[in-house]
Amino acid sequence: MARMKLAFVVPRYGEKILGGAETLARCLAEDLISSGYSVSVFTTCSTDLITWSNTLAPGRSIVNGVTVERFPVHSPWQRCRYDSLHSAILTGQKMAVDEQFEWIDSAAHSPRLYQALAQQQGSFDFIFVIPYLFGISYYAAAITPSRTILWPCLHDEAYAYLVPTQLMLRSCRGIMFNTEPEYRLARQKLSLDHPGARIVGFGLRELPGDGERFRRTTGIREPFVLYSGRLESSKNVPLLVNYFIHYKETHIDPLRLVLMGGGNLMKFDHPDIVSIGFQQGTDKLDAYLAASLLCQPSVNESFSIVIMESWLAGVPVLVHRDCAVTRYHVTRSGGGLYFGNYDEFEATLDLMLANRTLAERMGNYGRAYVRSNYSTAAILARFEQALDHWRGLK
Repeated sequence: MARMKLAFVVPRYGEKILGGAETLARCLAEDLISSGYSVSVFTTCSTDLITWSNTLAPGRSIVNGVTVERFPVHSPWQRCRYDSLHSAILTGQKMAVDEQFEWIDSAAHSPRLYQALAQQQGSFDFIFVIPYLFGISYYAAAITPSRTILWPCLHDEAYAYLVPTQLMLRSCRGIMFNTEPEYRLARQKLSLDHPGARIVGFGLRELPGDGERFRRTTGIREPFVLYSGRLESSKNVPLLVNYFIHYKETHIDPLRLVLMGGGNLMKFDHPDIVSIGFQQGTDKLDAYLAASLLCQPSVNESFSIVIMESWLAGVPVLVHRDCAVTRYHVTRSGGGLYFGNYDEFEATLDLMLANRTLAERMGNYGRAYVRSNYSTAAILARFEQALDHWRGLK
């Protein structure tokens, strides 16, 4: 099995791509290369989920040992029609089945990617498609379902209930889930009973960092709540900002909110809110180590890499009660607390800031949880068990 040939189809790929699914795909691909697998990635020349502009050069390259083939997104794509149908989905309007398929058809696509995948599909043992909700994913998964493992990164959202999504989930050879709550969502709310469903997760490595270096570099000496991820409404960033501003109105302590990431919500007119942009490597690790806690307010997560990174730094997390996945991690590990409204946000934040012994204990619990369940070795072992299962399916 050590020389199995695997392909990954992911709409965007690269170290500077900010996105959970993209990070999951890239890190697993690199770990598999290190473990002796042959891995090829089929992706686009785009780095932006909104414009889908072809900003990277097409062609084949080697990225950290992984063979990456980039293909242009067809231009122009049917942006106006896609946006209209997308708005109808998000606002809960009833849509005919043909309109649901039209939404996929009018999305950004890469015909050259599909052609290359169709030509090469016979040389791969399995083709992993991640995540589920882009037009490129739907089309790629349809090329050879018998070899396709869908890695959906599923959320409880309108797209998951569409007929095309249901058909894609049921037609693939296997489905790779990140967590038990994500799998439970598929079973209970989507009535999905797939013989190829397996829970694998994501493997993290511990790397050194220096919280004091972050303080020297940024000049931020005050205690701070850290947010890490895309700065977008879909990640509930406005809620966190509003709660923080309300908190500061009734508390005189010097607490700050540090936003780490990129997106369309970069600037906030408040002296205690600081945006430091997208960070990588030691700069990112330094931010975690300097933080008093991480707040992950998103309610749509299939794994949440950022809370695992925070725990590896020994820093506790505060998550939203309405996200089944992050609440699952917190309650299972003891590595933090959750909130559902402002009063709960205030009370949990007060507790974590005032009782540093408790906060340190939660951070240590979180670190032990990640080491036990989401080390690279643990994930590769589960992945190999899943491969054995998929190979045995008739």
